[in-house]
Amino acid sequence: MKNYGTLIAKALGILASGFVLSLSRDKEQRFKLHRECDRLWNTIDRKQLYHVLRSLKLNGFVETIKKSQNVEKIYLNEKGKNKWLQCQLRNLKTRKAKTWDKKWRIVLFDIPESKRKIRDALRKKLKNLGFLEFQKSVFIYPYPARDEINFIINYFNIEDNVYYLEAPISPDYNFRKHFNLK
Repeated sequence: MKNYGTLIAKALGILASGFVLSLSRDKEQRFKLHRECDRLWNTIDRKQLYHVLRSLKLNGFVETIKKSQNVEKIYLNEKGKNKWLQCQLRNLKTRKAKTWDKKWRIVLFDIPESKRKIRDALRKKLKNLGFLEFQKSVFIYPYPARDEINFIINYFNIEDNVYYLEAPISPDYNFRKHFNLK
């Protein structure tokens, strides 16, 4: 099967959208989730989906409940939700705005030594997203990235250790040069 990892990520996304949908109170967000789920659903070959779901079940990521002779309810268990979150983190990207609003996004953190692996993973992910390391615990980016940073903060459970700021920096010539901004 071509792009098996992508198929697994799509299947996890479809199953996870049901989980996220159940948590959402916002009507517009539920509509967007339905639309995204439909888009994913239409991009998957049904035979491949059957094999992917079977693999997910065998690996303990999903569980099924038989509703009738031909109908099974499939849902993500905790292990599956964690796998989906890992896929989301791995595929996380920032979006570049067409024009720069002259504000800098600054991520500051003070993560204790007891969470060194998380601290190192956060640094690596921020660099991967295109943030510039200003100091060991200060990263800078020119475009909005609040949602992405909030996802990372929640994933690593470091809400009390990370701060996201939007502010002008002066002088910022070297930063603008680094990001090719005028």
